[in-house]
Amino acid sequence: MFKTAKKIIRNMIMIFKEEKKVPIPNPINAPELLKDKVALITGGSGGIGLAMAESFLKSGAKVIIAGTNEEKLRSCCEKIGGGGYNLSYIVIDVKDVQTMPEKVKTAAAMFPENRIDILVNSAGVVSHSDFLDMSEQEYDSIMDINAKGTFFMSQAVAKYMIENRIKGHILNVTSSSALRPAWTPYQMSKWAVRGLTLGAADKLLPYGIVVNAIAPGPTATPMLDKNEGDSIYHPTTPAKRYAMPSEIAALATFMVSDMGDMIVGDTFYMTGGSGTVTLHG
Repeated sequence: MFKTAKKIIRNMIMIFKEEKKVPIPNPINAPELLKDKVALITGGSGGIGLAMAESFLKSGAKVIIAGTNEEKLRSCCEKIGGGGYNLSYIVIDVKDVQTMPEKVKTAAAMFPENRIDILVNSAGVVSHSDFLDMSEQEYDSIMDINAKGTFFMSQAVAKYMIENRIKGHILNVTSSSALRPAWTPYQMSKWAVRGLTLGAADKLLPYGIVVNAIAPGPTATPMLDKNEGDSIYHPTTPAKRYAMPSEIAALATFMVSDMGDMIVGDTFYMTGGSGTVTLHG
């Protein structure tokens, strides 16, 4: 009897101790969804990453796109920046882990806010060889960029956010390939990112950092030899078409906004059914 009463008292103390006043989120107009936020997007100079940069800008964010080709990054800024002051770029090679912490600090200092609220890990490469023909060099390159790069980029930005008491978002770009049998390093890397998303979400949520992933299926990007104006018909997917980068970007914008704070450790699949209702396509 005494033990039961003691347990009830202890639980009540914990409830009152932990209870805090939490503001109820209100819907935000699309042009202000990311207002006052600063986003860093790796792989931001093309395809899905560049589409996200455009969407984030339209939703009120300041954006830093990152990649390895400075000329291409500069050209992208001129193309989508419209001469504004809300877009910048930084050269980051996600294979170069040692330079990441300093690169993150440099990126944060690019705008007066001196912060990074959002990280999107969009840098990635695909496999070009079959299982029996895969070389060690190609294997290492894909895993280093897609899996290792995502891990250490997330680590560097998470440390920065924690040190500066920033409650931010990390969004990993994975793939419907994470649902398929993994016989290429690309598929293996996307399985790894799916696991990392769950693990990082668990570790970082106590600091107010929300981690999720977005998983496109076949998307009309140059990575899949699709360029502007090409047909998006795709006969082997249930939806019979490729996804558009702008569609992926629209969902990503919501996920990294304050309205997405209750999505934690999840992977949103945007595949037209590829990998979700069928493993083919």
